[in-house]
Amino acid sequence: MDNEKLKELVNVDLSVKQAIQEKESTVVETRYYKEFVINTEMGPLILEDMYITIERNKEGDMEYHFRWVQENENGEKTIEEKIALDKDGNIFCIDGFKEVLGDGTLDVDSIFSENDKEKGRLGGIIREEKNKDKAVDDKQEPKQEKDDDEKKAEQDLTEQGQDLRITNFRKITDKHLEERMPEVFNNDSEYAMAYSETLGSFVILQKHYQMNENGELSEKWELNENVQTAGTNYEPIISINENGERIEQKVPLALLKTSENNKEIAITLDAKNYGELDMETVEVMPCGNDTIHDQKRVARPVGMKAEGNLQGDGVESMRQRYDFDYDSGKDFNGTSNKAHAIAHGATEIMEESGGIENGVIADEEQEIPGTNLTFGDLSKITGMTIQELIEHEGREDVSIMDIAQDIEEKIKEEAEANKMSVEGYKKELKKAPGKNLKEKMENANEAIQEQYMGSSGRSF
Repeated sequence: MDNEKLKELVNVDLSVKQAIQEKESTVVETRYYKEFVINTEMGPLILEDMYITIERNKEGDMEYHFRWVQENENGEKTIEEKIALDKDGNIFCIDGFKEVLGDGTLDVDSIFSENDKEKGRLGGIIREEKNKDKAVDDKQEPKQEKDDDEKKAEQDLTEQGQDLRITNFRKITDKHLEERMPEVFNNDSEYAMAYSETLGSFVILQKHYQMNENGELSEKWELNENVQTAGTNYEPIISINENGERIEQKVPLALLKTSENNKEIAITLDAKNYGELDMETVEVMPCGNDTIHDQKRVARPVGMKAEGNLQGDGVESMRQRYDFDYDSGKDFNGTSNKAHAIAHGATEIMEESGGIENGVIADEEQEIPGTNLTFGDLSKITGMTIQELIEHEGREDVSIMDIAQDIEEKIKEEAEANKMSVEGYKKELKKAPGKNLKEKMENANEAIQEQYMGSSGRSF
């Protein structure tokens, strides 16, 4: 089985597992067949290059789903199910096979036995890992799973001659890291973060897949050689949360260099989440003079598996991923232009404010230096996100402080003209529709006049 087909088998297994979670079903086995033959009254039906997932439904009964990977004209791949069998072998299929298979039944044990004994038909199998401790209650399951994963990683590494004595093992659930660091991550692989007591450093682990002589999938954790080890860090990073609505400066526990000179990995401590260790990808860029002392670091969150949260925490919004990875463009060094603008904007705001509280540069409640407006106020009034406001600060000659002060003056003038308090007018302005400040003010004024005169427009 070649590497491409092996990756596809793993992807089908993971995709189906995710898709059937809501139905409370589980995948027991995922099989790849180069050829699968079903004998019918009309002759043998030969199915090629297909997958069968054997699933246990919430009632505990087995089901058999025949699936194919299809590629459209844009190169996008989807998994399509065309035949299904229930526990009794009753057939459910789409029109393409209905004429041949009909609505009858199949002897499930017999057709699998016949195909598996024919050499060259079965290409590979992924089997469900058996739960070692069925007595573990629901609340303990995530921790138990994490402990089991850590032990498996430790065992795999020891077998490879690497006694790393790992702790703080945490799986990475983010499937969008290849776009950020193509030399370090592959979206088809599984990764984890851990601390090695032997190396005195955090490490990134990668799961390696291979087939044994029985055609069964073997999984082993290995060190990701594209990430270097590192000791204590003192360099600050400018960190953006998953939706771009909070930007802060912090000093990570460690900064791991990678095989890409302008990319690093930050390990941070999330004080709000019971001291949980987090991970962020970092873009490193020279700002000002081309020296190491003038480098700025902009960090983006990475989705990590959390206890009780199978999908993980910290996965970026689709809009933010698109803005960074596809829309902003890159400089000669391969660094995002958006990261450059944010680095400059955040630095200027920190200088203007003369110091930041709790590391927060900008969020919903943070006041803009020299004004009574918060970043949240300005975001609602201008229609720009907080991240876009920081970018504007880094790209344009007119600072957002100047913009905020100018808007504040206009709000005072309009509030006075409408015989309202400044706070009252700000509320109306935030609610008003409009593509820009002028339109929002016009619509706010109109809404205020309608409220004053009555919805019918009559005056007294």
